[in-house]
Amino acid sequence: MKPSIAVVAVLAAIALAAPSGHAQTLTGAQAQKSPQAEVFLNYEKGLIAKGLDGARPHMTPAKEDDLKTMAKMFGEDGFRQFLDKMRSGAQGEARRKQIEKVEVKGDYAVLEARDSPNAVTVQHFARTRDGWKVDVRR
Repeated sequence: MKPSIAVVAVLAAIALAAPSGHAQTLTGAQAQKSPQAEVFLNYEKGLIAKGLDGARPHMTPAKEDDLKTMAKMFGEDGFRQFLDKMRSGAQGEARRKQIEKVEVKGDYAVLEARDSPNAVTVQHFARTRDGWKVDVRR
């Protein structure tokens, strides 16, 4: 018995809509223009400009809890120093150029940005119903 075209079409649509189990690695311009790169840059910009309030739209609740814990642990002065260090680094398009790689696996991604020859920022992401958000390490 031959399957109908409609059944085959439905199965194909389900297969295409399902999250991919394989990893995709983006480098260079692809990584720098990825959705994760956009979120990363907006997250850092918001954090630098307005602290947690500025970064909130770009992060998951788990990441927000993580940052609140960090701020509490280091105290107000320590958190301010953390933000000052971010302000002293590359921002905007200069920061975008530091993005070297984005690895995407299904609904999770990891971005790497080279801060200096010996330092790399690693940022984790989760795909939410509102799009990609900065997340805690999975």
